[in-house]
Amino acid sequence: MSAFRTITFILFIFAVSGMSSAGTGYQGVLLSPEKSINAHNLVDHNGKAVQFPAAAGKYQLAFFGYTSCPDICPTTLHKIKNVMKSLEKQDMGGEIEFNFISIDTERDEPKYLREYLSFFHPDLKGLTGNVHNIKKVEKEFGILTRKFQGKSALAYKLEHSVFMYLINKQGKLMLMYPGSTSSKQILSDLNILLANK
Repeated sequence: MSAFRTITFILFIFAVSGMSSAGTGYQGVLLSPEKSINAHNLVDHNGKAVQFPAAAGKYQLAFFGYTSCPDICPTTLHKIKNVMKSLEKQDMGGEIEFNFISIDTERDEPKYLREYLSFFHPDLKGLTGNVHNIKKVEKEFGILTRKFQGKSALAYKLEHSVFMYLINKQGKLMLMYPGSTSSKQILSDLNILLANK
């Protein structure tokens, strides 16, 4: 584990200290109380202006990353794809919105997000925006990023937090999932929530 990821993990443990999912039936880390999240002006993968989180009324699962990510992002998006396909088999495919928020404002234009996400699932929503708005969203969720510059301006890598975030129907952050969480664990939580809708 790199020093950056170690620090990120320590900060995560500190942030959720006192929070527990023991006895709740949830696989993710349950926030108590739930965290209010402000809506931010972003752009979706079709170039349309949107707000994130979207208006209350639907559960939303969000993951932050970038299309040039060599490992963590495609692995996590594959997990999310499996969750989405499982929900479709249960006729609950439209019950939850799945968002991939790009932290790479320089390279991840909407058209690139759209093409990238099409390899995983057609209903996976990509979000981007100007650097100011993306930074505000990152701060809201406690996302940490670190840039490793390459030989040219656009030749760089980004190291970033790897948690997934579940926002409830009231637009509040309810559950957090570390990168080690499996598709089955996420699906288990979503089934609990949808059964109680």
